[in-house]
Amino acid sequence: MGSRVLVTGGAGFIGSYVVRLLAERGDEVVSLDSREPDPEARWWLRPVADRVRLVQGAIEDWSSVVSAMERHRPETVIHIAAITNPVLLHRQPSVALNVNLTGSFNLLEASRLFGVGRFVNFSTIGVLPGVRAEPIDADHPVLLATEGPGASFYGAAKVAAEAFCWAYRQSYGLDFVTIRPSAVYGFGMRYPIYVKPMVENAVNGLPTRFAQGREFPRDYTHAADVAQLAVLAAHQPADRIGDRVFYGATGQPLVTAGRVAELVGELVPGAEIEIGPGLSEADLIEIRYRGVLSIANAREQLGYEPRYADIRAGLAEYVETYRRYRSETGA
Repeated sequence: MGSRVLVTGGAGFIGSYVVRLLAERGDEVVSLDSREPDPEARWWLRPVADRVRLVQGAIEDWSSVVSAMERHRPETVIHIAAITNPVLLHRQPSVALNVNLTGSFNLLEASRLFGVGRFVNFSTIGVLPGVRAEPIDADHPVLLATEGPGASFYGAAKVAAEAFCWAYRQSYGLDFVTIRPSAVYGFGMRYPIYVKPMVENAVNGLPTRFAQGREFPRDYTHAADVAQLAVLAAHQPADRIGDRVFYGATGQPLVTAGRVAELVGELVPGAEIEIGPGLSEADLIEIRYRGVLSIANAREQLGYEPRYADIRAGLAEYVETYRRYRSETGA
């Protein structure tokens, strides 16, 4: 028998991978989200749809959180839901506070009140300032005398949420694990990070052109690997976990957008992809906190081993899954 797990943001990109993996391993899954799964997430969840309870509710709404917790009494919470749109957060920074931070606080407080055994908190590598040393491990500083989180309001809210996780552990003994994902890609992804248009346009026989960005490097991490890490973090016995922060990454050397274009061209013969040199203003800000990420503690303490550490294998899976989706749905 599995355990009862509540996943916030379970209708989203990463959330749908986590929900499916939990259900496949036999857990009783409750997905709390403010919206219904979109067509791609619904298709992805079809094999486990009868094993997942969908609950509509917003994490920033205390009554929605309490209602879900009181009704379903989860043993574990995996908190993924957040507003990640950087343009929206730049224009309305209060959203980062009201949704991302207040939502996290609501989940932590409800977890305390309802006796949740493990709280898995999704953060971001955007909590990092400029890279000080590589490989970047969980002890890399976040707040410096001269610099703060690289991901602006999104990063600031995530730093605060991480701090509240520590406060709940220190004051109430709440068992938590924080995951900081890096450049998550795969079928169902919403933010392009170059990969989505390259893969999907190539499969659809459409050209893809970027004016710049060829040299931009990331630790591109497949959603299936991030889901694997989340499930391991949710179920690993507490006495085997020494650290509380882990990177959802491959731990491999960074891959440029230009290299992604080359690989997609190999996987989809005839793909027409152009990407120019140079970096945008936004790229120049983000590149400061992009570096090789250490997954050593995740390997040692959680048993994590990324299946798609080789990005070519991950891109091949994305291509295959997207083709299957189009074939089966006519999308």
